[in-house]
Amino acid sequence: MRIPLNGRLQEEICERLADFEVAGIEELADSVRVFFTSQREAGDAARALGGSEPEVIADENWSAVWQAEWTPLSIGERFFLCPAWVDAATPEGRIRLEMAPGNVFGGGDHPTTQLCLELLEQLARPGVLVADIGAGTGILTKAARALGARAVGCDIDPASAKTVDFIGSADALASAQFDGVIANIHLGVLQQLRAELRRLARPGAWLLASGFLPEQAGAAVDLFGRPAALLERDGWCAGVFTNWE
Repeated sequence: MRIPLNGRLQEEICERLADFEVAGIEELADSVRVFFTSQREAGDAARALGGSEPEVIADENWSAVWQAEWTPLSIGERFFLCPAWVDAATPEGRIRLEMAPGNVFGGGDHPTTQLCLELLEQLARPGVLVADIGAGTGILTKAARALGARAVGCDIDPASAKTVDFIGSADALASAQFDGVIANIHLGVLQQLRAELRRLARPGAWLLASGFLPEQAGAAVDLFGRPAALLERDGWCAGVFTNWE
């Protein structure tokens, strides 16, 4: 079943879905696709959240089907994303990053993560100090480190405890100032966190922000100024902002 955003944040819908028995959630550009454990649960959720008519799906090994859809990807000029269960050789000259499925964001399959990786190639340099806010699986933190940066990641989600350096808000890192800040988060959260992100940044620092749609690019400009670089893929954007004092 698809639940259209209709002006809501995906996080808001996912929080409401905690009241129902859900087998899986897929975040799309304009909606959330949800798999329920029963047709009754799906119907109740559709009435409560404005979802489409539930569709009955034949039973099969969905874990195997889902894993089969994850294939190795070359991203940008430097990175090679590969699922942990796939035995594939890393192409010469590329940095291997493990795609990590789970219940925290940033496995590597989402366009925002891939866009951030492409832009990060131009930003992360040896010795540069980088903060990754809302790090999720830590894939962007690892990518920055692989490029030579000194990167630390934080997330408020306890499920990220094994993949990030700190559990807490951006202010958990505010004792230091960074040359660059990564925030692969939805626009609504970026709007809420702007002051915290700014406190992390030393003068002249760059911001790599993603999680907004093409039609929301104007709102991102209002927040952070005109981007020095902006990429779009599959209905999502990521930008580098250098004039966000």
